[in-house]
Order: sequence, then C-alpha cells, then structure tokens
Amino acid sequence: MSYITDGRITKNFTLAEMTNKRAADAVKLVLTPEAVEHAQMMQELRDCYSKPLNVSSWYRTKEFNRKCGGASNSAHLDGRATDINNINTNDDEAVKRFAHWWQAICSVHGKIGGVEVNKWGMHFDSHSDKFGCKAFRYKDNR
Repeated sequence: MSYITDGRITKNFTLAEMTNKRAADAVKLVLTPEAVEHAQMMQELRDCYSKPLNVSSWYRTKEFNRKCGGASNSAHLDGRATDINNINTNDDEAVKRFAHWWQAICSVHGKIGGVEVNKWGMHFDSHSDKFGCKAFRYKDNR
C-alpha cells in the first residue's frame, strides 16, 4: 500500500514528521530509499509499542544539524535516525524493551543500528555502521 499520496510515509508516520520543519533551509526532506526503509522500520517499532510515538527529530539538513549540536556525520542527515520524546527513560524496563525491539528490527533488515537513551527520550538509527560500528550500538546518555 502506498501512503505517500495521502501524506503518510507509513501507516502511522507522516512525511511532515520526517521533515526538518525548524530549519531555515529550502530543502526540508531528502527522501531516499534508505530513508523510506528507516521509516518502515520505525513503523515496526511503533507496532511493537502499540501506541503513538512522538517524533522530535528525524531528517536534518547539515546547517540545522550543526545549529542543534548534532554530530557532523549524524544519521539524521540521511533520514536514518529518529528521536522519540514520549518514552519514559526513567523506566528501565521500557528502555530495555525499546532497545530489544529496535535491535531485532535492525537485525531483520540487515542493518547495524543503534539506540541512545537520553533524559528527554530515545534516539533510534539504522545506520550506525556509518560511525564504524560492526554490531548494534547502545549508549546510555542519562
């Protein structure tokens, strides 16, 4: 089923959620096959959770990424990282579930992905090999 015609990239995520709305750049989103696959993976994560996931950041332009303090080679630049801010990271069991789900999803898709846990929520990427990782990456920044 194709959702792009009605503004959705997957069943529960819209192109607007992927878009870099706060950036001053004219380009708000570069939609590549890899970014679409990442969106499908995020949909699988959402399906595991069975509740909405609030996207705080997805695709970023280089300029906006620099302004918000992102890594110069961030997976957000490729649309292959998503920050979710409605996961209670004070709940260690919830964090473990999300990390487990994301690791399994990455494995099924043949991706070396990663999770970062922060006070504000969680970061999920499907391109940790970009940073030289050879296996699933987990980082707790709390």
